[in-house]
Amino acid sequence: MTAQADPIALPVEANAIVKEIVALGITHVVTVPDSVQRALLLQLEEEPSLAVHTVCTEDEAIGITAGLYAGGMRPMMSIQNNGFFACINTIKAIALDAKVPTFMLVGQFGRDVTKPVEESRNRAVHRLEPTMDAWSVPHYRLEGPDDIGNVRAAYDRATNDLGPCALIIGAPTR
Repeated sequence: MTAQADPIALPVEANAIVKEIVALGITHVVTVPDSVQRALLLQLEEEPSLAVHTVCTEDEAIGITAGLYAGGMRPMMSIQNNGFFACINTIKAIALDAKVPTFMLVGQFGRDVTKPVEESRNRAVHRLEPTMDAWSVPHYRLEGPDDIGNVRAAYDRATNDLGPCALIIGAPTR
């Protein structure tokens, strides 16, 4: 029998995240589905105070989120790490240059939860935060239940700074 390493990133209950999102007054969730956030997305769809919109690309998600914000709504996005890389030009143009608050949940697809992010062999995992840093995209981690306060911290940062802010979800929600 081989020993298994203890996880570094722990699952967070989807209902705890939904509770935080509802408390923030979020009105819309725009998502390109992410397997790391599967349980969360299912619960968000059941929440009557939220409209969940599934789109095909992260570029669409940013544009729709910006339009909802311009229309007086309180939107957020849910994407995965690979999707963040795919839409960096749109993040630059809309969230950074146009100063549109863009609160993003970003799932760490492909992460080995028994290793620190920095030791991941998966480039999408270990290069996510350095890429965000290079583009001045603030970010927080959700590495377990003790980090639930980072939902509000990331949302507040996006709205106060009038720009992007990501909450990186390190383990699959449950």
